[in-house]
Amino acid sequence: MLRVAICERNQEYRFQLAALLEATVKPLACEIESFCCAEELLRCLSGDYAPDVAVLGISSDSERAISLAEKLNLLVPACRIIFVSDELRFATEVYRADHVWFLLRSELSERIVPAMRKALSSIEAYRSHGIVIRSRGKVTVVPLDEVLYLERDGRHTIIRTEKESFTSSEPPSRLLKNALARSFIHSHRSYWVNKDKIGSLAHDDFVLVNGELVPISRSRRAAAREDFISLSEK
Repeated sequence: MLRVAICERNQEYRFQLAALLEATVKPLACEIESFCCAEELLRCLSGDYAPDVAVLGISSDSERAISLAEKLNLLVPACRIIFVSDELRFATEVYRADHVWFLLRSELSERIVPAMRKALSSIEAYRSHGIVIRSRGKVTVVPLDEVLYLERDGRHTIIRTEKESFTSSEPPSRLLKNALARSFIHSHRSYWVNKDKIGSLAHDDFVLVNGELVPISRSRRAAAREDFISLSEK
């Protein structure tokens, strides 16, 4: 589910942003949370909250919003930031923080759709290069070229690399989306193996480049062989 955070001190503007965003992302599974100040949002980040997109209002005190954006860059690097302001003079100041768009409030209704499209496209590009793990309000991105395989163990997914392992409460179907999913073979009910880490194919296992074995279930053996052969032909 897409998480969108709105941080705006002015209540009227906050309601306006929420209404526009609900209309913009209506076709998507989305959760929109509104915050009246930076401190409130930061408190949630210390828990298990990690937004995908943050829409930050800038008033006469631009330092507060930009400082919040800088903290979001550090704590939730996968989060895409959109700034909204009444004044064009802040357009250059916001470059202190990574963001995808700066909107004038007077153009909000016309510009919010392309701004959100750019944010979502940027998220997709970011995630296609690694597996995004949310935990306790922080986001870790495990680069795709380091991942050996994923293993579903009970209610947790273990992301194995050659050096360490990471754990996520999300199922592989949510961790491996769209372009990222095409980089893995679902070889067993509990295993998803990175195609680039397969060294050879044994009867009931994939042999990885580091020598580890990843099981292939009987029901998936034919499809796994086809996938392996297609890799060898590339």
